[in-house]
Amino acid sequence: MYFQRGTLTPEQARLVLRDLPIDVSFADENDVLVYWSGATYDTCDPRYIGRDVRDCHPEQSLACLEEILRELKAGTRDEAEGWEQDGERFTYTRYTAVRDDAGVYKGILEVNQDVSGMRALEGVQRLPGW
Repeated sequence: MYFQRGTLTPEQARLVLRDLPIDVSFADENDVLVYWSGATYDTCDPRYIGRDVRDCHPEQSLACLEEILRELKAGTRDEAEGWEQDGERFTYTRYTAVRDDAGVYKGILEVNQDVSGMRALEGVQRLPGW
């Protein structure tokens, strides 16, 4: 697989995606969910893969999802972000329009990250300061 710089074998790409400190999902330009990886999706039914992305969101979030999809597809926005406190856990979510080199919409990337630990960081720790 060719990327911006360098290449990865399919196995390397699988391992890199698996070990990123984020959870990701991708739905194509037809709103079909084609991929997810990470703990955010542990409770999701695998049968959602290959189905409309709306099918795997709760009804109360569908109006917001529709607006995000509409604006990303139209090119009026390139991303939407949100965050949520759930007990001790603070989660950040970003939806990004995926476009080809000509700017044509090819899908939506959802990235979820538990940033609880990052919110408590102070001062400086230079790598490899572990």
